Amino acid sequence: MRAFARLALVAATFSAALVARPSPAHAVIVERIVAVVGDRPILLSELRSRAKPFLLQVQAKVPPGPQQAAAESQVLKELIQKVIDEELETQAADKAKVTVTMEELDAAIRNVAQMQGMTMPELIREARSRSGMTEQEYREEIRRQILEGKMLQLRVKGRVRITEEDVKAMFERTVKEERKRREYHASWIVLRILPGSSREALAERRALAAELVSRARKGEDFAALARSYSDDTTTRADGGDLGIRAPQGTQAAASGKRAVLAPELENVVMALEPGEISEPVEAGDALVVLSLQTRQASRYTTFDAGKQEMLQRLQTDILEKAKRKWLEELKAKSHLDVRL
Repeated sequence: MRAFARLALVAATFSAALVARPSPAHAVIVERIVAVVGDRPILLSELRSRAKPFLLQVQAKVPPGPQQAAAESQVLKELIQKVIDEELETQAADKAKVTVTMEELDAAIRNVAQMQGMTMPELIREARSRSGMTEQEYREEIRRQILEGKMLQLRVKGRVRITEEDVKAMFERTVKEERKRREYHASWIVLRILPGSSREALAERRALAAELVSRARKGEDFAALARSYSDDTTTRADGGDLGIRAPQGTQAAASGKRAVLAPELENVVMALEPGEISEPVEAGDALVVLSLQTRQASRYTTFDAGKQEMLQRLQTDILEKAKRKWLEELKAKSHLDVRL
């Protein structure tokens, strides 16, 4: 009994000593909240996970240090709005009981793989190699896209009305925009205007330019006229031939692969069809007459050939407008607190 009492006393004394000792300090990891959507917080770790592909690009291009940190911060600020939009869409889908099944997700990934000529495992490996995304992260990204598509279809179902006139107008706009990217072959006749020329001398040069336009349009050989009248010594022997030119702003122009014309002259060429002659254009200290020989062929050969693409573009435009309007409505109804 006495032995038991002694053991109890030792145990009590040891317990008291443990209680009296200060407990060791533990590091507490506190997650930073970068936004709150409704009652759902978005964490910095979540945002950085979503930004992984873009952060990898920054790290590959920008050396470590303040500049890289600033670039990464900018990426996160630009991405936070997309993450907020997706959370709003998810919450709206939950309310509407709209979901994405495993079968739908697998079918979508399979379609992406087929379009890229890959198997599903190859596609997943490619996604990991290019963006650093795990298979689960990639599947989640595709799931979000499918869910958004379902919600948009639900929102605009029965409201989309696209007429034949809408499709034709889209076709005309598309061809017009495409023309700005197509290379062309032009020639010119340049009539110099001497500094300090009198009014009479200027009128004489304008009259000659108008005469040359008239003669070329009536069928006289433009190259022969250029060799006889052009003041541009660089191209005169070649009949004013400017060679193949690229519109300004195209990749061929930016890379220096093709030469360009001055903007005021390019605008004139853009309005010409092959074989047409322009009116005289004042450019710097000269009057210029332009002839378009050829233009790179359009990939839109006929309206019927491009009709399906135009229809898809119109549907995409309608869905995008519906998406922006829908998101604005969701934001107006939701509690949003952005802390980034």
